[in-house]
Amino acid sequence: MNRSIFRRRLLTIPQLTIFIVVAGALAITIDVNRRSQIGREMIDGEAFLEEQVISEATRQVALQATLAYTESDDFVAEYARNEGGYIMPGERRVVPLLIEVTPEPTPPPPLPPDPAMEAKPWQAWWQLLTDRPMPIRP
Repeated sequence: MNRSIFRRRLLTIPQLTIFIVVAGALAITIDVNRRSQIGREMIDGEAFLEEQVISEATRQVALQATLAYTESDDFVAEYARNEGGYIMPGERRVVPLLIEVTPEPTPPPPLPPDPAMEAKPWQAWWQLLTDRPMPIRP
């Protein structure tokens, strides 16, 4: 047998160089793609956070307006009249009474007359045998 078959190399130097370059390019491409994806996720997250900040700023303005109203004399007077039951001198308190009435159920509509109750036995047989209604006699 010839021993030169066993001594043959798997890769030559140029093939090994090309393999290393391709593997490096693949690793760099994967890393750049991963970093760009992280950057896109950060931009999306930043936009979401900006929307939340705007929403919370609007909510803060509404809460400040509510706070200013609850500290006013108008709110105290309205609360005292509606919730506390207090009245000003010279006023009368009117309390509406709610009377709950249970509605009566509506009567069921009358049933239409059943033609089978007035039919004669031969008319039912005629219908079954011919699959047509009974002819009308003058």
